[in-house]
Amino acid sequence: MATSDRRNPPALETTGEWHRWQMEDLGHEHTSDTGHPVFDAEAQRQRRQQEADARARQVASEKAEREGFESGHREGHEQGYQAGYQEGLEAANAAAELEFQKRLEMTLNPLAELADNFRHALTSLDTEVADQLIELALITGRQLAGESLAANPDQILSVVRELLDADTTLNGKPRLWLHPADLELVTAAMGETLAASGWECHPDPALERGGCRATSAGGGLDASLSTHWKAILGQRRQRKAPSVSESPEPPVEPNAEDEADDA
Repeated sequence: MATSDRRNPPALETTGEWHRWQMEDLGHEHTSDTGHPVFDAEAQRQRRQQEADARARQVASEKAEREGFESGHREGHEQGYQAGYQEGLEAANAAAELEFQKRLEMTLNPLAELADNFRHALTSLDTEVADQLIELALITGRQLAGESLAANPDQILSVVRELLDADTTLNGKPRLWLHPADLELVTAAMGETLAASGWECHPDPALERGGCRATSAGGGLDASLSTHWKAILGQRRQRKAPSVSESPEPPVEPNAEDEADDA
C-alpha cells in the first residue's frame, strides 16, 4: 500500500482553470486580484527618493528658519549689548568724573585753606616787619636829631625864626617858651629883635632842647620836639595797638606864671 502510493502520487488539486503565461508590458500597471495597483521596484525607488527629497527640503527649511532666528537673535543681542555697553560706559565715566571731582575738592580744600592762612601770615609778617622797621627808623631818627642838637645847639635859632616868620596870628603880648639852656642862646642872639617885636621870653624846663612854644591872647603854637614826634607817629598806618614807644608823652602842666599872665 505504501509502495503503491509512492509510485502513483495523488493528482494536484486545482481551484481554477489553467492559463498560459505570457510576459506583459513593463509599462503596464499590474493589478492584484483585489483591484489595487502593484508597483514595481523602480516606482518604489522613485517614491522613496521623492520622500527623501521632501524630508531634505523640510530639514533645510527648518534649518534655514532656525539659523535665521538665531542670526537675528544674535544680531539683536549684539546691538543691544553695544548700546547697553555704550550707555554703561558713559554712565561709568560720568560717575567716575563726579567721584574724582569730589575727591579732588576733599583733597584741595584743606590745602587751599592752608595756603590762605599762609598768605595771611605772610601779609601779617610783612606788616609787622614794616611797622618794626618804621618804628626803628623813627627812634633812630629821633636819637640822631637829639645828637645833632647836642652838637649844634644853635639850631634853636632857626626854629624860632621860622616860628616868627610863619605865624601872624599871635597878637597882644606874645610869649616864647624855651628850654632854659636854649633861652640863654636865643636871648643872646635875638633878644633885641624879639623885644622890639613885643615878644617876651620865658623858661620852660618841661620842653626838650631844640623846641619851643608860643602863646598869646589870640592862641598859641607848639614847635616842641615831642609834638613833632607825635605828628610823625600819627601819620603811620596803624594795624595794631600802639607800642610803648608810640604812647603819647604826658601832657605838660601849664606854667603858673603863663596862666596868670593870660588871665
